[in-house]
Amino acid sequence: MQTQNRYGQALGREVKEWSPRPHPEKVTLQGNYTIICPLAPDHAEDLYREWQSIDDDRDWTYLTATKPATKEACYQYFRDLSAEPKTLHFSVKDKTNGIVKGIFCITGLDYENGGFHIADINWTPPMKRTRISTEALFLVLEYFFDKLKFRRCEWRTNINNLTSIASAERIGFKKEGVLRDKKVTKGHTEDIAVFSITAVDWLEISPAMKAWLRKENFDDRGRQVKKLSEFYS
Repeated sequence: MQTQNRYGQALGREVKEWSPRPHPEKVTLQGNYTIICPLAPDHAEDLYREWQSIDDDRDWTYLTATKPATKEACYQYFRDLSAEPKTLHFSVKDKTNGIVKGIFCITGLDYENGGFHIADINWTPPMKRTRISTEALFLVLEYFFDKLKFRRCEWRTNINNLTSIASAERIGFKKEGVLRDKKVTKGHTEDIAVFSITAVDWLEISPAMKAWLRKENFDDRGRQVKKLSEFYS
């Protein structure tokens, strides 16, 4: 609800007892199917094999990085990511076998205003469109919104990356607009679509995701019984 000051000027909704948010730790988060842990160079052992399981590099088109050509290049890539001072990189493990099946990062950390970005999502082929990928996003959103009390999460993606856009919208991210000619990546200009979830949005999204992730919502082959969209009111 908007408020007014003593001059009759409209103000945004009041946020009581606000203070800058704490810095996130390099935590390990566990769900029913997924373990999220800080990225480590030796995770290259699993991911290099998974990334090489397909012959082309189409999954890297909209990423700043290129697919490592050798295992040593993959190790070096992870060493470089781990050393970045303002970005938190995480790996996603399949809880059933401990295999690393994806990575992503948290960036754009705005402690004063409680904002963060989920970025550089790179799921391997066995992880795509599975409950592992959904639970990974749920766990990190839950950590930032429920434990650290952040207020806003952004998801930014190339406007041509239709898979990423569909993923954001499926979770419940709301489109805010397009940043035109925002980046130059691999020699091409990028228009960036901006999506967000706020703390208010999370009050509806969280129970829907929890309900979808219940073990009862999957058959013995891990296929969903009901779609995530069916859990939103």
